[in-house]
Amino acid sequence: MAATAATNSTVLDLALAQAAPRRAMLAAEQALVALRDQPPDMEAAVIAALADATGGVDDRAPAQRTALAIARAVDRHGAGFPPALEPAYHDRLHQAEATRAMGWLAGAARRMGQLTNEEAALAIAAMAAHDLLHDGQVHAERGLLERRSADAAAAIARAEGLPADQVATLRRIILATTWPWEEHEAPDLSCRLAREADLFGSSLPRLGPRLSRLLARELASAGQAAPEGVASHAARVALLRLQPPATAPARAMGVEAVRGAQLAAYAGAARRLGLPRATAEDGAAALDALDPADADALLAWSGIDP
Repeated sequence: MAATAATNSTVLDLALAQAAPRRAMLAAEQALVALRDQPPDMEAAVIAALADATGGVDDRAPAQRTALAIARAVDRHGAGFPPALEPAYHDRLHQAEATRAMGWLAGAARRMGQLTNEEAALAIAAMAAHDLLHDGQVHAERGLLERRSADAAAAIARAEGLPADQVATLRRIILATTWPWEEHEAPDLSCRLAREADLFGSSLPRLGPRLSRLLARELASAGQAAPEGVASHAARVALLRLQPPATAPARAMGVEAVRGAQLAAYAGAARRLGLPRATAEDGAAALDALDPADADALLAWSGIDP
């Protein structure tokens, strides 16, 4: 599959042109942290992601037009909550983060000849829509929220003239983000990229713990028991462990290396504490028993600055 002109993305240039994945991931994290320091703007996030993924923005293309229309729907939904009551984690900022991440991942896949421009644009549209209409609640029925998002996105896509086969692809990518993951629900690269994009911010060493605390707040608001557990060091190690081997685009960007470095830092903390077993799990358990400031200091000494 032929790729079109490369984007001007600093993240992608660092990862692919300069083969500097550590610097690429640092640039990505800085970009996402900066995104959270601004008011939510989903349309701006989609525009940036489309540029990264496809090399430019063309609202005459149905897939790109669909992505932009979905962005506006996400912004309307988020703005519809009463002040300060938008979900703490599944808000417009998370959706913008995941969309920017998909821009980098799909852009890398396009440059590597693994996605066409049209496929990359569809991936952006799907990521923009993956939590559309999320209400911040925990539902007993698995996949309820994802199906709701897929249905709403499909309606928007049809209104924007997206062909039926591409609407089906859009739905498939959104449904691949259904949690907990099931392997058969991610049958192709775009679906696997969507899962990586969904957890991209949570996989980063400094932004990830911040997002875990936001998820804990959201779960508390939804009435979940012991919500603080998702923000523990033990939960962080479990999250890093559960992710499948990275796709080739994600490996090129340094996603897998960043996850491995964090697990190594937790194991390093275990060694510094003189634990019998120097595993990431043992280090995390020990850190959870310490004063949070002491735990953060020890983890920073071991290679991660939370």
